[in-house]
Order: sequence, then structure tokens, then C-alpha cells
Amino acid sequence: TDPRPKRGKGTWDEFLRIHAKTLWACDFFSKRAITKRGIVDLYAMVFIHVDTREIFVTTSTARPNSKWVAEQARDFVAHVADRDDRPCYLLRDRDRKFTRQFDDIMNASSVKPKLLPFRSPNLNARCERVIQTIKQECLDFFLVFGSRHLDYLISEFVEYYNTTRSHSRRDHLPPLRHDLPEE
Repeated sequence: TDPRPKRGKGTWDEFLRIHAKTLWACDFFSKRAITKRGIVDLYAMVFIHVDTREIFVTTSTARPNSKWVAEQARDFVAHVADRDDRPCYLLRDRDRKFTRQFDDIMNASSVKPKLLPFRSPNLNARCERVIQTIKQECLDFFLVFGSRHLDYLISEFVEYYNTTRSHSRRDHLPPLRHDLPEE
């Protein structure tokens, strides 16, 4: 028998497996940039589709306030609006930058925010890992000069990541490819 305590119906792995096609995760990340005002931290949000590993990264800001976070929620909702497998759940941590307005926008588009317990980054490991990938494979190679520069670098990397970069979980296909090209 399994010695682990049973805390409810199913396990976290079962939840992820059952909802993978309609499950997304999100988190904030930051990058230092050189601006006219000096060195500042710029923030962006990354959303990752658990099944395909597709990513969507928002525009950056030096002030991640409620208005900006709500705008990123609307951008994400618009990004996934025309899909057959529309998101049902969005995993997110309890960062104070997530506002009630963010959750309201998600709920209004039938995406239920699934709040993770405090101090549990392993439950959002896919998102944490893709942030590490963005930083290690792209951003660590550049001095960033402001928000527009960071947004450009990220948009170029997202295009590469979603259309070219292979993923072992997907039989080495990029997130937005479904079959190998004919040779």
C-alpha cells in the first residue's frame, strides 16, 4: 500500500494529466535593464500550456501594478480565445502582484485560477523551468537597454521556442508543430 496520506480525490499528477489539454500555468519573472533612469528591474509574465509546452510572454514593465497585470490577463485571454481546447484552469502562485481584477478577468472568460499553496514552486515547475530557459538560453547573453529592447528579445525567443526548439516531452517537436516535415 501507498504510505503517503490521501488528502482528497486524486493526486496532483492525476489532476495535471486529466486537465493537460486545457491547463495553463503562469508566473512573473524579472530582468535587470539599463535605462535613462539607471538600472531597473523589468517584469514580464509567462504563460505555458502544460500539454504542448507553448509559451506566451507578455510585454514588460518597471511597475507591475494592478492595471498592468489586468492588461496582461486580457492579452492572454485574447491569445487563447479561438482555440478548440480553450483553457479551463490557470495555475498561479500567490504573488501579491496577482490582483482580484486578474482573477475576475480569468473567471469572466471561463478560466478558473487555481491558486497554489504558499512556498510550493514545485507545483508550478513547468512555468519555473520555462522562465529558467528564457533566461539561460536568451536573456543571459544580453545587456538589456529598456523595456522595448527586452520585449523584442523575448518576442524573438518566444517565436523560436514555439516553432523551432525541440522538446523531449513532445517527441522532439516544437510546441506549435504536430508532425515531422516530409524529407
